[in-house]
Amino acid sequence: MRLAWHTGFASTARDHFGGLGSVIMLHRVRPDCISPLGVTRSLSITPAFLEQIIVSLKAEGTEFISMDEVVERVKAGRRPDRRFVAVTLDDGYNDNFYHAYPVFQKYSVPFTVYVAPGFIEGATVLWWEVVESLVAKADFVRIPGGPEWRCGTLFQKRSAFHALMRYFSYTLTEIEQMPVLRELCEAEGIVCGVPQDRDVMSWSELRQINSDPLCTIGGHTVHHYNLKKLTSGMVEQEMRLSADMIEDKLGRRPQHFAFPYGSAKAAGKREAEIAAAEGFQSAVTTRHGTIHVEHSNNLHALPRISINGRFQKLVYAQTMMSGVTTPIANAGRRVIQA
Repeated sequence: MRLAWHTGFASTARDHFGGLGSVIMLHRVRPDCISPLGVTRSLSITPAFLEQIIVSLKAEGTEFISMDEVVERVKAGRRPDRRFVAVTLDDGYNDNFYHAYPVFQKYSVPFTVYVAPGFIEGATVLWWEVVESLVAKADFVRIPGGPEWRCGTLFQKRSAFHALMRYFSYTLTEIEQMPVLRELCEAEGIVCGVPQDRDVMSWSELRQINSDPLCTIGGHTVHHYNLKKLTSGMVEQEMRLSADMIEDKLGRRPQHFAFPYGSAKAAGKREAEIAAAEGFQSAVTTRHGTIHVEHSNNLHALPRISINGRFQKLVYAQTMMSGVTTPIANAGRRVIQA
């Protein structure tokens, strides 16, 4: 990516690969980027880096717009004089309120936060962070009636974490995850949850941030389930109930949606069609790509550019938003659709 940018290839090729603009995806924005084993640190960027990206994009003439306007521009089907960036944040971490929101206010940048009410109400937890805390403390992790892992060294702990992530993601059903996680935590004597200062926003904080016209609150299911592992009826229920709960608590029904996990293994054509049928104006995935006029018929499976701790340098963000990395990540395809 450094070579593509510094040789001028990325900026030159942007007209072909960059399309109308980008929807960027963030998760955590916090100064310390705490991660007991260093394995979830990639979900975080610092407020200073967020500010650096915004200042740089504004200086080159990029326009920051809301997801409402993304839909309007894609439907219009023509390339504007200025490329756009829409900022989205998944899961509703409370550092979005305390660290990202002041940056958005400072530069008048619209942003969308995709919220899963189950996190707020305790029906589910940020299980990937709980797994990291569990492995960080344990010397040994054993799944009841299943596999086991030694966690004596840092290498073993990181290996066990990634193995547990695969086990929870692909072996267990979505309904089985929480009971198994609670049993593991009980055996290790830890709380099956995340410390308050690393948790999600409360409804009170969401009401406060939602009162700002810069903010859009979107749906993210209730329980943050992998929707491809559910029946169609369960997918409909997760989408509809999450929108109902957000409307009840915040007074406005969400018009935009983000698929949990968002990869091709978690969201496909069926899920996109259900999101459209449930009345969402757009839905975003985590698949890597920029936004093109061809997405006018694919507004419910939009790709995004992930800005995360693995690529916390301006040159990486600039190169990815130029679109030149899209075909590299997607078997030669310039436009990513469901």
